[in-house]
Amino acid sequence: MANDSKGYSGLQIALHWLIAALVVFQLVFAEQIEQAFDDRIDGGMPVPAEEIGAWLHVAGGLTILLLALIRIVVRARHGAPAVPREHPAPLRWIALATHYLLYGFIIGMPLVGAAAWFGGIEAAGAFHSVARFILVPLIVLHAAGALVEHFVLRTNVLRRMLVPEKR
Repeated sequence: MANDSKGYSGLQIALHWLIAALVVFQLVFAEQIEQAFDDRIDGGMPVPAEEIGAWLHVAGGLTILLLALIRIVVRARHGAPAVPREHPAPLRWIALATHYLLYGFIIGMPLVGAAAWFGGIEAAGAFHSVARFILVPLIVLHAAGALVEHFVLRTNVLRRMLVPEKR
């Protein structure tokens, strides 16, 4: 949802960066939950370190889901600045598609991961594991787009996610 807002609120910025940090944490420390999940599926018991790492991953995923839902509510109330109209149509389309896909991932990945972990659904676990190979390039595209906006196109798009809008 875009509106005439020129920037994001402090809460929107905090949620963005907190979710981003948690997603990076989840990606970096995913190995322990994968091993613990495999041990569970094979009927074994994960070693304590794997179990702790797995539960940290589960807690991180559920936290991302909760924060994403809060972020959507805040976005619905506060709105979000539009992609600059002077940008070429393909660039605007890529920006919007990337944002919607990222929202899909920050909601979908925790749900699929929870189905795998709590429901023991192997297909969900496999999908969850493989989906990161889509998520990581998407994150890189998002970050690269912000940097191109700032350093090449010289817009304030990156600044909007760093400095809260004054109301």
